[in-house]
Amino acid sequence: MKELRFTLIGDGSSDKALVNIIKWLLGDLYPHLPIYGQYADFRKLPNPPVNGDVLAQVESARRYYTFDILFYHRDAESNKKNIVQARKAEVLSQITSEHSSKTVCVVPVVMMETWLLISESAIKKAAGNRNYKGVINLPSPTTLENIKDPKDILHDYLKEVSGLKKRNLKNFNVHQAVHLVAENINDFSLLRHLESFKVFEADLKGVMKGIGY
Repeated sequence: MKELRFTLIGDGSSDKALVNIIKWLLGDLYPHLPIYGQYADFRKLPNPPVNGDVLAQVESARRYYTFDILFYHRDAESNKKNIVQARKAEVLSQITSEHSSKTVCVVPVVMMETWLLISESAIKKAAGNRNYKGVINLPSPTTLENIKDPKDILHDYLKEVSGLKKRNLKNFNVHQAVHLVAENINDFSLLRHLESFKVFEADLKGVMKGIGY
């Protein structure tokens, strides 16, 4: 079976964590399909597109990366009603129909870190303290999208669980730890409780059907 290749465009390098979620979902929906995914790091290009210039970013991804499906991440930055559809419209209105037929928008509510607040064990491993005995009060999956500051919450948990103090804590790379949280979650099925993830999954199935899967 032909390998499916995908590329992810994000707002910043931290969004690379979404590659793990995309790979998991594709593997869950199409378990016999070989998958290769990559993050489009435009910083390495000679003339990188401006962050937020959707068309330029998509054109650069098509020029420098090989893919069957393009994922475009845009944080909702809000939990207002219909915000996911509004953010999707902002992205898709800036690209051609040729591009949009192969593009899946990834719009977490409120931001990417919302989708990582689902595993205590992953947070412990990412913080370098698997034996942490304290309580990690993760939100219920059904209430995750009501949180206003998921990034701060995740960062605070990682710092607390690390057990580091003063200078050592100051040197703790919390952004790298966020990537490790994503890498240490083997099952993202809890995200299916979230409306934003339901939209993402439905859109992915639609694009996959359109390209013959």
